Amino acid sequence: MTRALNHSPVPLACLAALALVAGCQREDEAAQRVWLGQWFSLGDTQAFEARRGCAVGLYDLVTGQVKSALSVTDSVAGMQREIALRGAAALDMPGQGADMAMVVMANYHRPTGMAMRRAGLEARTCMTEVTESAFRHALDETGTVLAWDETRGALILMTRAPGYLIVVQGEA
Repeated sequence: MTRALNHSPVPLACLAALALVAGCQREDEAAQRVWLGQWFSLGDTQAFEARRGCAVGLYDLVTGQVKSALSVTDSVAGMQREIALRGAAALDMPGQGADMAMVVMANYHRPTGMAMRRAGLEARTCMTEVTESAFRHALDETGTVLAWDETRGALILMTRAPGYLIVVQGEA
């Protein structure tokens, strides 16, 4: 005698919803520090927030240098070439702020420049007063190193003078 199993769709729907929510959660601080640590010498974490649709990390720097694992260029053309080859690159344009560098990138290669801007805008929902202030300062500060990780959709700003790094991510 076979007995028909009674499968209610409710538990299956709950499991599917949990899997969907878990898939939308951003990486945690430790994971973010690992991939950033390949490129920058990070000190203490000043702030970290990650939730569905955004992530923001603010870190002190041990040194104001980019490690050799991340290619640093002095032109948007060079940066775009490196992004196409490696998926990530940094732009160090002395005398120019990161905000203007993003404008120049958007004029040179619109998809990359707009993706950078979108990451900054979408990350605002994860920003506190402190991280928003740090982000705005880094955008305007002359000499900020601008980095883009295309794979993660991460905009990274490294300020040398105050000695901090801020990374922002929008929708994945």
